[in-house]
Amino acid sequence: MTQADKHFIETCKEIIENGISSKGTNVRTRWEDGEEANYVSIVGVSNKYDVAKEFPMITLRNNSGTIKRAIDEVLWIWQKKSNNIKDLNSHIWDQWADTQGSIGKAYGYQMGKKYQFKTKDRHKRNGSSRLCVISIKK
Repeated sequence: MTQADKHFIETCKEIIENGISSKGTNVRTRWEDGEEANYVSIVGVSNKYDVAKEFPMITLRNNSGTIKRAIDEVLWIWQKKSNNIKDLNSHIWDQWADTQGSIGKAYGYQMGKKYQFKTKDRHKRNGSSRLCVISIKK
């Protein structure tokens, strides 16, 4: 059992014993039948890990699909610089999308506007520059 597993179990126990329910707060997230997707939560959880000893990953369950979706989302935001769920291979953002598939001016949209890297011009001026951004290929 990893240190992350131990922290996860401790946090779950804390949520069960002392968590606060969202019931009656008109949460935005809904189940397919329209019912509120209520939750129980706690605030301010902080865990520290020594990555020299182990990578902080929960191993209590199979995480391969979760890791693939997380990497896909990072690439969607930073590489594709998109805010359209049609460019994403998972469905985590589907309920927030409009009819065109956009989640509005969030994440990838902001990255595309804020970070407009001019790598080709920089590379032409100084091909050995460490400031050149390298595209991450799948």
